[in-house]
Amino acid sequence: MVEEMQMDLRTLHRYGGDGDDDGHGDGEDEDDVLDLDHIELCSFMEQIKSAVQLVRAALQEKVMRMTTNTRGGEDDDGGGDEAFPSGSGHLKSVLESLDPQLKQCALCLAVFPSGKAIKKRLLIHWWIGEGIVRSAAAGKACFQDLLSRGLLQPAMLRPHCHTAHYCRVHPSVRDLLVAAARSFSYFAFDRDGEPTDECLPGTTRRVTLCRTRGSSRHGGGGGEYVTVYNLSQRYVEMDEAWLGEQRGMGTLQLGRWQTSPEHHVEMVRPGGVLGAAAAAACRNLRYLSLRGISLVESLPESIGDLRDLVVLDLRACHNLETLPASMASLGKLEYLDASECYLLDQMPHGVCKLHRLQVLKGFVVASAAGGKKIPPCRLADLAELPLLRKLSVSTGRQLPVAPDDELPRLHGCAALESLSVRWGAAAAHAGGGGRMDLSLLPRLAKLDLRRVPAEELRRCAPGARRRPEEAVRPGREAPRVRGRRDVGRRGDVAGEVPGASGL
Repeated sequence: MVEEMQMDLRTLHRYGGDGDDDGHGDGEDEDDVLDLDHIELCSFMEQIKSAVQLVRAALQEKVMRMTTNTRGGEDDDGGGDEAFPSGSGHLKSVLESLDPQLKQCALCLAVFPSGKAIKKRLLIHWWIGEGIVRSAAAGKACFQDLLSRGLLQPAMLRPHCHTAHYCRVHPSVRDLLVAAARSFSYFAFDRDGEPTDECLPGTTRRVTLCRTRGSSRHGGGGGEYVTVYNLSQRYVEMDEAWLGEQRGMGTLQLGRWQTSPEHHVEMVRPGGVLGAAAAAACRNLRYLSLRGISLVESLPESIGDLRDLVVLDLRACHNLETLPASMASLGKLEYLDASECYLLDQMPHGVCKLHRLQVLKGFVVASAAGGKKIPPCRLADLAELPLLRKLSVSTGRQLPVAPDDELPRLHGCAALESLSVRWGAAAAHAGGGGRMDLSLLPRLAKLDLRRVPAEELRRCAPGARRRPEEAVRPGREAPRVRGRRDVGRRGDVAGEVPGASGL
């Protein structure tokens, strides 16, 4: 019966197309318009599938115990393993069967609350920071392996995509992971299994920031840390002198990990986090996240000393105004997210020197007018990035539409697979910018247009068939059109973009 239920569920689950999944595990942006009915159905379906697997595992374990009892208990060692919760024999065997790399990935999940949605990309970035995985592709493979073994459950599924971009940890699985993390001294937990910011002597020195009220000036305790991860600290204050001693730190997640902006995080004296002493010491830092910290207004020039940095997440730093020219020294940077930084009006020219960059989100097309102290990076300069696969572009505060010489020169980005363009607020009533033949981007698989000017929509061929992963989000005067399935149903304003119309 269990097999039949699983087969029926698998049959029910076959719909929609693949999502945009680059090497960093990205799906669509968090503010996408979603069909809530489909999401609830998909989430409920996945919960049923996971419950079926757990019931089946429990039945198998019960059969094994009954078989052992009928044999006189000759295989019984006289007691259970006190380090693990009772009734978790099957899950324990699954965890023990993991190779060292996958086991470390699984133990990182122990600090997250059960049932809460966790972004896949943030997990992979953590693993990269600690050096558990070498690349985003390897992290994606580990994530899928944990899903297939039942240690993770898919969450927040989208109607147009059956790929899991979010996950959650089942309560029984989390109990097992907490017990295992305790036995390996991976994290510190209280009696209720909740993570604490305690420093465990003689361990790998992972610490979580967990207080939800007031501020915490972290920097106590000797020794070096591999990871500092902010789980629920609302007001964070870091000791710059203490950071200057962390020569082995790989992951520094100070921003929020939750998907909702309601989980607000602020930092006391954010300039001290990347002061000269701290940046000079943390040369092994590979993952830095200030995600959602609005008090960050600028990054110091000393950030250029983080030569091993692979991931820099600045998403939703709403008061961020400038990025330093020293970013050109981040030669190993693969992922840069500056989206939702609404006061940012240009990107430093050094961005085009980051030859390993694969994902660039929040690129701002700077206005040519007005004297710039630092020459901005132009879209045409991005042709110097041979590995760039995902790009999101905004026209910034002072520019309603992209100029004629900007967008057409994107054809130099031959490796580009995903392109998102967001026009400024004034663009809904303005004329179009430069025209571009998207057929010149041979690998482009996803096109996402937001606040498209009315002129641009009129250029689209009304009856043409669109690619399955193209999305158009018009300005205020045009009807709102959702990509993929919705484009064919809701009107004739969306046409085939490649070759048929300009961008």
